[in-house]
Amino acid sequence: MPNQQRFDPFAAGSLFANQNYLTAGLPLPILPFTLPLAKNFKYGYAEQANLTIERELAGSWKFSLGYQWTRGLHLNRPQDINSTDPKLLAQNAFNAAASGLSVSNPLTVVVPSNAAAFSCLSTGSASSIFVMIPGVLGQGHPGSTNCSSPSVGFIGTPAFFNFFRPSGPNPSFAALIPGIPAGAVPLPCFSSGIPAGYAGQVALAKCANYPGGFGVPVPFNSVDAQLSNGNSWYNALTFNLSKRFSKGFELLSSYTWSHAIDDSTDLQSPLEPQDSRFPNLERSNSVNDQRHRWVTSAVMQSGSSKSGDGFFKHFVGGFTLSPIIEFSSGRPFNVITATDTRLDLGASQARPSVGGATTSPFIPGVTFGVANICLDNSGKPFTVPGVSPPAGCDGSLGRNRFTSPNFFQWDMRLSKRIPLGERFKLDLIADSFNLFNRTNIAAVNQVCDPSAGATCSAGQPTASYDARQFQFALKVSW
Repeated sequence: MPNQQRFDPFAAGSLFANQNYLTAGLPLPILPFTLPLAKNFKYGYAEQANLTIERELAGSWKFSLGYQWTRGLHLNRPQDINSTDPKLLAQNAFNAAASGLSVSNPLTVVVPSNAAAFSCLSTGSASSIFVMIPGVLGQGHPGSTNCSSPSVGFIGTPAFFNFFRPSGPNPSFAALIPGIPAGAVPLPCFSSGIPAGYAGQVALAKCANYPGGFGVPVPFNSVDAQLSNGNSWYNALTFNLSKRFSKGFELLSSYTWSHAIDDSTDLQSPLEPQDSRFPNLERSNSVNDQRHRWVTSAVMQSGSSKSGDGFFKHFVGGFTLSPIIEFSSGRPFNVITATDTRLDLGASQARPSVGGATTSPFIPGVTFGVANICLDNSGKPFTVPGVSPPAGCDGSLGRNRFTSPNFFQWDMRLSKRIPLGERFKLDLIADSFNLFNRTNIAAVNQVCDPSAGATCSAGQPTASYDARQFQFALKVSW
């Protein structure tokens, strides 16, 4: 295509090819993400078992009863293996607010840069900050303007420390650390000074008990690895009743009760677990779960007319009526907040909590609240006054908790065969799809943000399957 724009990873002079922004000294507050494939990735497979009993009834009738079991192993699951630390982010925001800084979001905390290194800065609210590295790291001192009161703890700029991910500091900020010689730093953890560049970033992180990384710069924020640790379980009971074609009538009717459970098939809106640190908490009904499904099809034919038959026999003869009827349960859908309550720089997987002041007219009997399940990296609950919950927390609402409306459709074919002499036959065919023009819902609104108001529109239909359609055909055979 003329004038097309395409990313060229080998473009000369590109700052984003081969992480050239690192050597160019271009600081990126939000590093690029990456999509690696796990080194131990395995292709998924399924174990299956079934048992079916069939019985022939009188004449041309037959029924069968069966059980099916399927176990899916090593299913693909995207997962951020370099997720942020919500407890550190929340505590960092608390320390900053207690020390007089304005904090609107724990992710956007910034240490003041209008002070010299290792100097005290009054925040103008009976509090102060001992600025260690301007714009990078400091210690908060609520209750004094000269840093004489006890320290509330370290305050770091999350973007500099890559939002406290396991990979450690953001290497694109390495040029901000010129290096400080031994003896010039009034803190025990810097008795040997602060190295320049990335090594200095790591030293600062370790002094503040932030993640120090893996010994080498990691120029990524989220590492959305394609793992193969997903699982699925499927159990089903089936009943079939059939009649072979005889005396102008044929029937096939099938009913299935099934339950599908998994922890890794949501590849529509969430893409990743609500909390990538604990993917096993995602086990729930699968998006493919459909508890009931009944399908019946039939063929009914009137006898063909012969030469010498009367007008009425010719008129009603040669008709074929073929209905297909389907009724099925709706499929599960997820409700998300579309906000980053988990503080992992993603808004497509966070869910609300059950119980609160927010309701949806499309999901009666359920109330939603802000996220209130706050877990540290070890899985233990934590709270930070005035910050967590909800910041850094997961919603208590289960994945795929609700079900879309049922599906019903009646399709029909009516045909009439007209003999044209001994060799030619003419078929008049009329097909109808969704004969009763029922509105079958294909998708619903999945967003409910309890922090945005007392009502939301989760569950509201947003798309439907095709309305009633007709098609007509003529067929000549000889």
